[in-house]
Amino acid sequence: MERRHLAECGSTNTEALQHLRNGGGPLIVSADRQTAGRGRMGRAWQSDDASLAFSVALPLPAALDLSGLSLAVGCAVADVLDPGGERIRLKWPNDLFLDGAKLGGILIETAPLPDEKRGVVIGIGLNLRPLPADADRSAYASGHAALQTLDPAATAGATLDRLAPALRALLADFQTLGFGPWQLAFSRRDLAAGQRVRVGERTGVARGVSTSGELLLDSDAGIVPVSAGELSLRLENVSP
Repeated sequence: MERRHLAECGSTNTEALQHLRNGGGPLIVSADRQTAGRGRMGRAWQSDDASLAFSVALPLPAALDLSGLSLAVGCAVADVLDPGGERIRLKWPNDLFLDGAKLGGILIETAPLPDEKRGVVIGIGLNLRPLPADADRSAYASGHAALQTLDPAATAGATLDRLAPALRALLADFQTLGFGPWQLAFSRRDLAAGQRVRVGERTGVARGVSTSGELLLDSDAGIVPVSAGELSLRLENVSP
């Protein structure tokens, strides 16, 4: 898989999508600084040398079911960074938490390609350095965690070197096996399991995820499977 590093760009996901539209093959593109990074639901995700921002791009069959891919990616990243499984948790459908605060997120975007292919881009952003003591924390509703709290020697380049092989292996497996094999791995790190949550207009207790990555919401209507789409999960007993 080709590796490309940029000093600055608008968004690594945008760069990766354009690469695929131009007929390019599998690529990992990273940047020291993003000026127009984005998260789910149109949220901004700015990054600089205090964070790691990169995207993994590859053409896949258009018919491939991508359900649960963000959860599987989260598991793969967490297993590399926290192999003991004691400190990093995953919040459905795309966030990583370290010691109860947000460490990073995952954004998957797609684009149609010729010959019954679909371009798939997985954007990953991780905080590397803790916020300065005098930083305004009001913008961090879910808190701010940094990888250097877990690994003081962590750098952007070294972290990407560790993650790249695991992500390549995950994507190879996902094409044939789907999310199913990752269901148990996600359950071990499920931040919301057993807690009251709100997803869109629905409330209930999170009961894990299905074999296709749907949230299983225990509500007045019974166990209801919820797909990610444009919905986000909020824990009811913490700040949104």
